[in-house]
Amino acid sequence: MKKINIKTIINLSFGFTLLFFAYSCNNEDDVSISEKSETRFDIPQGNHDFDKQIVAWSKDYDINVLYKFTLPDLNYNFTASKELNYKITQWADEEGIRAAVRFLKEDFIDLYPDSIKKTLLPSKILLAGMLYPEDKYEPLLDTMAYSQNCKLGIIIQGLDHVTLPRVDKEFASRISIPTYRKRMKLAINRTFINFLLFPTDENIAQLPSTDIINTFCSFSLVHSSHPDITSPYSYENSWTNPEDTYKLGFLEGNYNSFSKKYTPFSENEDLTCYINFIFTQSKSELETNSLYTKYPLIKEKCDYLIKIFAQHGIDLHYIGEK
Repeated sequence: MKKINIKTIINLSFGFTLLFFAYSCNNEDDVSISEKSETRFDIPQGNHDFDKQIVAWSKDYDINVLYKFTLPDLNYNFTASKELNYKITQWADEEGIRAAVRFLKEDFIDLYPDSIKKTLLPSKILLAGMLYPEDKYEPLLDTMAYSQNCKLGIIIQGLDHVTLPRVDKEFASRISIPTYRKRMKLAINRTFINFLLFPTDENIAQLPSTDIINTFCSFSLVHSSHPDITSPYSYENSWTNPEDTYKLGFLEGNYNSFSKKYTPFSENEDLTCYINFIFTQSKSELETNSLYTKYPLIKEKCDYLIKIFAQHGIDLHYIGEK
């Protein structure tokens, strides 16, 4: 399978334009393609010691780590939604870049076989300084923000890239803290899986993501108190006993303190919880985890994800093992 890059996307876009030309004239959901140069990257971008590694990744795997890039590189997508757009207010710092390149090598890129590096890893990894979401005044802080609102961490996922924000002067000292580094490792590897399963446009899906998601979600159950509900992920599927969360096949649920009821996460959130669950432990730890051994649906969902990704060359256990 060949890695999707912007040149491929542009070729696809011409096909979409020809195929849907008559339809799109009066359609509000028209595909919008930004102009991109066929010569996309000028690598190396500098003459630092870390540029040698960046050049090797680009040459060997078409993985282009950029610390100088344009807004279109960051925001380019089929449907130009402002919800996906960011503005750059500070570029990455040299010492931060050096530490980020080392981190990418040890805790992300080297965890996957060459076949995956060449085909499925994003064609761009952007190292950013300070980013602000479009039309918002709050900066996008680093992956390890410790508030409950982003307890899983933030790494930006784009059409053909993942982006590390806040690669600043303090990045090297932060990444040297074991708890910080572990959480950063989880965040970028989890974002890569989401990059594959939840592409910003389904036309460029690298895996049969819809089938994977649907099969994964089919293991979940509706609570027995709701015989008329068909979807386990309906907001009407609620329960009061916290253990029922696990019995129904969920690792977590939304809790309403007013009604004192639990409701399921969305399909995407549920799958992300499972990826994180698998990534945070070794194979032996997972197989002796009480949630895995005691609740059959949790075991089935874990086993399915591990098996289906193994069929596509990705060992989910390996992230936790390392």
